[in-house]
Amino acid sequence: MAEGTRQAAMLIAISYQALNRAFTTSPNTRVSDCTVLILFAGIYVEATLNYIIDQMGETARMKAFFKPRHPGLHNKLAWVYNEHVAKKKASSRSLLYTNTLDAKLTRRFPGFGRLHRFRNDISHGEINRSARSFAHAQKIRRQAKDIVSELYAISSRAGFKMKRLKTYDDAVRHYGPL
Repeated sequence: MAEGTRQAAMLIAISYQALNRAFTTSPNTRVSDCTVLILFAGIYVEATLNYIIDQMGETARMKAFFKPRHPGLHNKLAWVYNEHVAKKKASSRSLLYTNTLDAKLTRRFPGFGRLHRFRNDISHGEINRSARSFAHAQKIRRQAKDIVSELYAISSRAGFKMKRLKTYDDAVRHYGPL
C-alpha cells in the first residue's frame, strides 16, 4: 500500500518485514522480531500524524497550542481529535487533557494506548510484554494501520484530500544503499 511519505512507507515496510521474520523464523528470535514489528508500527503512526498535520497547515498552530512542550505522539493524536472530531473543542492544553480524553481516543483509535505504552516503554529502556505474543504483536500492528486509515479519513472529512503515493520501492530508492 502506498503512504503519504517515504518515511511512512519505509517504517511500515520494516514492520512488515519483522512480521514475516516473526512468522517464519525461530521462536528464539520471535520476541526481538515482535519488538521491531510493534515499535516501527508505532513510529509509522507518528510519521503519518506529522504528514497529515503538516499537509493541513496546522503544524505551527499545534506547536503553539502545546508550547513550551514539544508535542509527542499522544499530543499529536489528541490535537487531531480535538480539532477535527470533538464536538466541544478544548481551547487550551490544560483543557484538552480531561479525564475523558484517553477514553475518547481509545474508542476512536482502538489499540492506541497499547501502541503508545509500548513505544514509550522502549524509549525508556524497558521491554514491554506485548512483544512476547506473536498474535498480540500482529493485532497491535493491524490496529496501527487502522489508526492511520482513520486519520486519513478524518483529514478527508475535514476537506483535505491527501494522496498516498509513496511506496516501499520509492522509499528504498531514496534511502537505499550508500
